[in-house]
Amino acid sequence: MSKFWKNKKVLVTGAHGFVGRNLIPLLEELPIKDLLAPTRRDCNLVVEAEVRDFFAEHKPDIVLHLAGKVGGIAINKAEPGNFFYDNIMMGVLVTHHSYVNGAKKLVSLAAGCGYPKNLEAPFTEEGFWEGLPDENSYGYSMAKKNLIIQSWAYREQYGFDSTVLLPANLYGPYDNFDLETSHVAPALIRKFAEAVRDNSEEVEIWGSGTASREFLYSGDTAKAILDIAEKSRDSGPFNLGTGEETSIKELVEIIKEATGFEGKLVWDSSRPDGQKRRYYDMSKFKEATGYIPNTSLKEGILKTLEWYKKSTLFLS
Repeated sequence: MSKFWKNKKVLVTGAHGFVGRNLIPLLEELPIKDLLAPTRRDCNLVVEAEVRDFFAEHKPDIVLHLAGKVGGIAINKAEPGNFFYDNIMMGVLVTHHSYVNGAKKLVSLAAGCGYPKNLEAPFTEEGFWEGLPDENSYGYSMAKKNLIIQSWAYREQYGFDSTVLLPANLYGPYDNFDLETSHVAPALIRKFAEAVRDNSEEVEIWGSGTASREFLYSGDTAKAILDIAEKSRDSGPFNLGTGEETSIKELVEIIKEATGFEGKLVWDSSRPDGQKRRYYDMSKFKEATGYIPNTSLKEGILKTLEWYKKSTLFLS
């Protein structure tokens, strides 16, 4: 890996977000020349003039596009227009100005929720185009889907090398634990940890628990981004996960055990489950990199819980 990264100027969009904060320590161990980690104040990725000027000034060799407007089912359902606009603008501008300014490699994160709502699991990348995604997050997922189309188009016309990953449900240190906007794993970790802290008798859980997801630890995500940057010269998309299916009920039990909660579980079936089943066939990623991410869900939840309990959010 060192030879590929040696003396490279690397730009990470979203460096101060969830995935970025897990990725930056790994990049700092590599023999890169310069690490660019702009905040929104440094460069608002939705504003073309700012993106154009930033890329023209810094001319990064490698761009890792992690930035995005993200959130759970509730906020996606409430603000589909905002999620579509922000994410499509970021993707289009970062990809275009990476190409214009001579970047040698771009890796972008799209969204696994872009898979068709009724596709049979496990999902293969070929199935990504067989139908529309779940209606609860279509604004976000369809905007992210365009990263792939732009990657194909720029590779065909300009020979620009970019690769798109489709992460499974991510969780880990630095995740968003806000109950109004977070995804299912961090939301449940917070609910159970606080219930134990506050001696609550019950925990309310959205949905029926029958839906399934695939959960990917953030440390594995960061490593995979670096590996695919180095090893792939294909637009993809590539599934990025563990290849293991977990029901929400199973996730709840793992988090309940990890936190030591002994009270009652209250399922609010009036809340949406989202897509019924979602987990990946990881053959294509394994062929490109030689492995499949393998931090177990129990191990990852324990690491995440340990981090969360030390955070100011929990301590406050």
